[in-house]
Amino acid sequence: MFKKKPNIKQLAPLRSTDRRKLANQIIKDFNLTPPPPPPAPPPPPADTEALSEAAIENAEARAAVPHPPPPNAGEVALRNALLPDPTNSAKISTTHGPDLKPIAGTIYLTSDKPPLPLWVKMGSEKMFPTAYSLWRNPGIVPVVHTHASVMERLCDGADLMIPGLVGPFPEGAKVGRIVGIASLERPGVPVVVGVCEVDVSALEWVAGEKGKAVRVLHWVGDEIWRLGGEGAIPERLGDEKGIEDLEEGLGAVSLKDVDEKGKGKEVEAGSDGAGDGQEDIRELSVKEIDEAFHAAAMFGLFDHFDTGKSTSLSFPLTSSQFISTLVLPYLPPASSFPPHNLLQNTAPHPSLQMKKSGHKSAAKFLKLLDKEGYIKIKTRNGGEVVVMDVDWDRDDVKDFTPYSLPVPPKEPKKETIAGPASGSTAPSPIRVVKLFKPNGKATTIFYEVGVGTKDFYTSAEVKAIMNKYLEKENLICATNKRVVKLDSIISNILLSTNLPGDREALRAGTAKRDYLGEKILKACSPYYRVLHPSADESSKPKSGAPPKISVVLESRQGKKTVTKVSGLEPFGIDAKGAAEVLQRACAGSASVGLLNGSSPKTPIMEIVLQGSHKKAVMEFLEQKGVVGKFVVVSDKTGGKKK
Repeated sequence: MFKKKPNIKQLAPLRSTDRRKLANQIIKDFNLTPPPPPPAPPPPPADTEALSEAAIENAEARAAVPHPPPPNAGEVALRNALLPDPTNSAKISTTHGPDLKPIAGTIYLTSDKPPLPLWVKMGSEKMFPTAYSLWRNPGIVPVVHTHASVMERLCDGADLMIPGLVGPFPEGAKVGRIVGIASLERPGVPVVVGVCEVDVSALEWVAGEKGKAVRVLHWVGDEIWRLGGEGAIPERLGDEKGIEDLEEGLGAVSLKDVDEKGKGKEVEAGSDGAGDGQEDIRELSVKEIDEAFHAAAMFGLFDHFDTGKSTSLSFPLTSSQFISTLVLPYLPPASSFPPHNLLQNTAPHPSLQMKKSGHKSAAKFLKLLDKEGYIKIKTRNGGEVVVMDVDWDRDDVKDFTPYSLPVPPKEPKKETIAGPASGSTAPSPIRVVKLFKPNGKATTIFYEVGVGTKDFYTSAEVKAIMNKYLEKENLICATNKRVVKLDSIISNILLSTNLPGDREALRAGTAKRDYLGEKILKACSPYYRVLHPSADESSKPKSGAPPKISVVLESRQGKKTVTKVSGLEPFGIDAKGAAEVLQRACAGSASVGLLNGSSPKTPIMEIVLQGSHKKAVMEFLEQKGVVGKFVVVSDKTGGKKK
């Protein structure tokens, strides 16, 4: 809402009565509870003998008259914390939404220099606090959390979608409630303010869900934030113990386990589940913990370089991604620290927690590695630290001497649906990368910015090329960077008079930048590359849309149900071998034949299973690394249970 600088009229002091009334309304709207007043001291005993009968009667008469209760000191303190005395107000106006609709309201600021914006009321929106107000008054709104990479988008004006949420979710985050948003790196410091579009507190599963969770109203870095002088973002707020408990999932050596409903539960990696009859392991010193984390980071860099896993890393990495991928799996076992060299070889030492190190946080640890030259970091809006690159060519990384890692206890082998030969664990999920290649007249734009027209690009890279062309030709509007001017190349190559949206853009001579980004994608030819364990990352992309596996349930002869599976080949799955495994798992008959309409040059085989076996098929595909988004299930049985 405030990405563009708003128009603010002259500040005027808020009258004391209006300030109290507004503060009371905020307390009511946000369901805030003032601290209870201290108990009043008992009155001294009256010397009734020294009082006349008339004086006693007058005192009793005054006590019988109702008096308004004295102001609660807690309420006064809360009002002054929300709206200090004095407080200034001013009329404010700006534009909002993709159509840049005018919107007006009121902003309330302190009398400091520069004044700190505390509360904003725009149009029909509820009054909401700024980041400055949330820092001055921790806990006045529920706080939801997200990843640092998502926070970067939010601090550019984007809304928070449901898949971007990270649990646990606060009970107060319900539809229509104002909430703060904080990153996992600074979980106690909200840097974005928004309003819930869904009942976040009731969510049980966010992965794969669609929809907007929080509509963003204000963020650190927008024009409202700049009114306060762009002060430093605090490291933490409120109760130190509560913040440490909140950060423990990031800094501690723990593994994140997710149940079938998607709610996280913490399982300490330093515990093997036994715990009885073992001696107490001594607490490590800060120096030992620092050395262990540093050695783990060196081991992680060495292992990823030595095994080629470094090519699978996608930069930038958030601090939590870097720690969980390149540090935590390489922490030494407890047996590495004498005198208990025979105990707990199945897990890292329980003292190995980031909060117990000399760094205290992942961000400071990354800054040390950056100072030593192992990585390159960047601090983004909101204070999130991300890793931009790793120096894999350092001699001390290449020549690192590996040590023994914790050995997990052996579990009984279980035969999975993929068969005994496949082992008890599923492979890494298969990835499908969408690619685009410039086609026809679209190659002109690629040529103008000096990039190859025979190469393959991701959608983000194509849009970046479009933005580079717009900047090169100076087509971005100075007043609104989301709108660009049209030149002859864009008009002739990307737009058509046969489409209503294109005609409107041609008539206005301008278009939204996102609209042109989608147009240039459509002007390119689609390709894809399937990356599975047996595929070469440099394999030639295939033309067309990304593949999907089809699972169809059909009724035959009115009563019988068959399950058809096709489209396995692009994912490196042999149809005949899959039919044999599914036949054993389903305890029924299975046949394999050419899919109707399939080309003999590129044959697609179809497996037909007798019976309704959707669950068995999905389990088999998961064992092969094919996640649900690459599978299309069609139930043509009329919804009857089989």
